[in-house]
Amino acid sequence: MKKTLLLLCMAVGLMSCTSEGLNPENEKEKNEGVPMTFNVTVLDTKADKADWANGDIIYVFFKGLANKYLILEYDGSSWTNTSGGGTLLSTDFVGLSEFRLTAVHFPVAVDVTYSSSSFHFKSGGDPVYNYYLFDENRMYSVSGTTVNATLSMGKPADMVQIHVAGIQGSVGDYTFGCSKIRPVACESVGSALVTIQESVLQAGARVSGVADSDGGIFAGRLVYPGTDKDYKFTLASDTQIYTLTRADKALTAGKMYNFPALSETGGSNWAVTDVSDLYVDLGLSVKWAKCNLGAASETGYGDYFAYGETTGTSEGKTNFAWGTYAWGTGAKTLTKYCSSAGYGVNDGIYTLLPEDDAAYAALGGKFRMPTRVECKELADTKSDGNYTWTWSTNYKSSGIKGYEVKRNSTEATIFLPAAGEMNGSSTSGVASEGRILSSNYNTSTPNNAYYLYFFSGSASGENYSADRCRGRSIRPISE
Repeated sequence: MKKTLLLLCMAVGLMSCTSEGLNPENEKEKNEGVPMTFNVTVLDTKADKADWANGDIIYVFFKGLANKYLILEYDGSSWTNTSGGGTLLSTDFVGLSEFRLTAVHFPVAVDVTYSSSSFHFKSGGDPVYNYYLFDENRMYSVSGTTVNATLSMGKPADMVQIHVAGIQGSVGDYTFGCSKIRPVACESVGSALVTIQESVLQAGARVSGVADSDGGIFAGRLVYPGTDKDYKFTLASDTQIYTLTRADKALTAGKMYNFPALSETGGSNWAVTDVSDLYVDLGLSVKWAKCNLGAASETGYGDYFAYGETTGTSEGKTNFAWGTYAWGTGAKTLTKYCSSAGYGVNDGIYTLLPEDDAAYAALGGKFRMPTRVECKELADTKSDGNYTWTWSTNYKSSGIKGYEVKRNSTEATIFLPAAGEMNGSSTSGVASEGRILSSNYNTSTPNNAYYLYFFSGSASGENYSADRCRGRSIRPISE
């Protein structure tokens, strides 16, 4: 009897275990997992003018989780979370070799897309070339179905922020530039290694700002943090250019500097120039600037620039050779602006992008370098009876040689000084010829850029001889 009872109990127990193991809900939970709970503490403040604000978002990416990530949003008092790329489940964290994450915060709304094993970020189709905050390769722990993590958000190395108070109108109407500040964007985060990949522009490239409660914030990476003491900042709209100079003052990485409002001009505040005061209307498709870039007057030679570089002689560049060129170390090792694989990386970009246009970098607004076609249009007026080209050996008693170009009907005039060019560290052709660089290169021989070439008795807008690493004049145009 006891033996029969024991066997019956064993049978009931076996039936109970078998019934639970075949439960469809339990089997689904085992195979698909359950949504995870996230216990994430954000230690640091937003690291700019204010603490975290309502609506601020931090994106959290876990090593080895492919396209899934966590979205933290601040509601004014605490952080809420949702999953991106699909619900984060307990099964996602099973079998991970390392529990590491990387978190990123952007000052504007971004689109997050996943491709080629990385998460990519764009705002309005463009990278965010302003500040970003991050915590890279941070360890976290998993306890059951809960992820525990603590984030300490900081700025990239050598990042500096410039706050301009009381910007009149939209911050989006202005661009910021400084030849000793390099714009940087968080371009992507690799899901395999959980590391940040940046996109970095030349020093001096212009950036848009981010609006705050009483102005705008502009940011970038210092080229010479803590050592360089002379800075020139420009804010530009389509109608005004504001300039602020800080001599003998070093900037410290990681800090925010408060600049006076644009309405505070004169003295140590902003100097303001109306864009219309900088150009002459010759009745052509574009308006030509009165002076060469970097010149204080129409007879000044100005700075010399290599093709696609925004740093000229006044900013410290003294050697214009392939060994110092930004976009390649030789005539056939070009890394940008090249239409032939035989000359380097074939990117097919034929006209300088705004970030590599020295005229736009210095002036902003609607200023840029002239194209090959626009250089030719100006040069062709030499044989047009509506214009007069006069070679001068002592223009307005300045001792400077060059061409005066005048539109006969209005007497609108510009002067083109014969500034020559720089080859390596040597200057040649000064007082006998001029070469005004265009924004186009020769597609047949990409190591050569087009320029307007003139000397006594001749002018041509489609010259392209000699290496594009050489230093030449730039005459901005305004659309």
